[in-house]
Amino acid sequence: MTKKKILFYTSGIGLGGVEKVLIELLKFIDKEKFDIKVAFQNGNERYFEEKLPKQIDYRFMLDEKIINKTIYFKVRKKNIFYKLGYLFMRKYEKFIIKKEFLKFSNDRDIIIDFKSGDFYKTIQLNKKAKKICWLHNEITKVVNYEKRKIKLEKFFNDCEKIICICDEMKENLKKEMPILKNKIEVIYNCFDIEHIENEANNTRDLSDEEKKLLKDNYFIMVGRLDDVQKDYSTLIKAFRFYINKYLKSKYKLYLLGDGPDRRKIEKLLKQENLDKEVILLGAKKNPYPWIKEAEILIHSSKFEGLPTVLIEALILGKKIISTNCPTGPKEILENGKVGRLVQVSNIQEMTQAIEEELNKRVDMKKLKEARKRFDGNVIIKEIENLFFRELGEKNV
Repeated sequence: MTKKKILFYTSGIGLGGVEKVLIELLKFIDKEKFDIKVAFQNGNERYFEEKLPKQIDYRFMLDEKIINKTIYFKVRKKNIFYKLGYLFMRKYEKFIIKKEFLKFSNDRDIIIDFKSGDFYKTIQLNKKAKKICWLHNEITKVVNYEKRKIKLEKFFNDCEKIICICDEMKENLKKEMPILKNKIEVIYNCFDIEHIENEANNTRDLSDEEKKLLKDNYFIMVGRLDDVQKDYSTLIKAFRFYINKYLKSKYKLYLLGDGPDRRKIEKLLKQENLDKEVILLGAKKNPYPWIKEAEILIHSSKFEGLPTVLIEALILGKKIISTNCPTGPKEILENGKVGRLVQVSNIQEMTQAIEEELNKRVDMKKLKEARKRFDGNVIIKEIENLFFRELGEKNV
């Protein structure tokens, strides 16, 4: 059987949830049936590059030197000379991306915009291949959605399929763009359950100080330090109320991740006198030991796609508290059967949930049943069948 030629296009291989999802998908897909390429736009996003499967052919469309030069002009563009330089570099970037993409994608059967339509202009340059778009966020939360809505709708309608990663996301997309109702499919993200369980026991690379922190009693939130989406302010204030009520509380709060609002969060911690009780761990290539040893995993987002960390916490058998935000948490936690759902930005409800969940026992039987929906060995068959269907063939 001739291998089907698939290309995924995304921004980079950095710290985000989309990148982790792509790595898992690439790991599971049958390399005997599919010839896979990945086009990464940004050569300065290489954090997890070593985790890409060796059989995958990948390329960065923009060299890091070009990106750095554009940034150099951008930060100085109040000066007319640098502004002209910045405008020139942006045009030059577009030229390079077009040239590299057309060369790299020329032989592909299917091209996938794996970042919610962010790269629709680029993948449409290839006129021969079939197009699929993978949505990772609730549609109205896609970057500059209102300004781009008409163009996005046209692009989505030109695609063979739009993949949503949960049912709630699919329903929201149908409401926003009814014309797409027959093009939308739901496919959950892939998870390597065995790998996650093994990595949760891997503490070899931790420093002595980190191993001490692991032995402490703590709650944890894992995510990008972005207060607009992740709403760390609510979590921190809820934790402050908990500390005030239980002056001798033995629990700390760990925040695992990095991002643009780190200084804002540090400032809030000082204001709330929580410098010693809340620990900013930074980004970790292996977050699983930290999740495994936590008493409760807490997720305070205002909006999501299908939050990866909630599924990882399910796999590791943890107590979970999550905001009932659009989209994902309600579906993952089965309407509260395998985790606690609280109202978005409700400090009092989150504080109460922390108190009550501490006294509950984990029902491991329920958690193991719930996590089966995300088993990569099952999900990858749905993805492979999708590719074959779009190419008019059967998966054998």
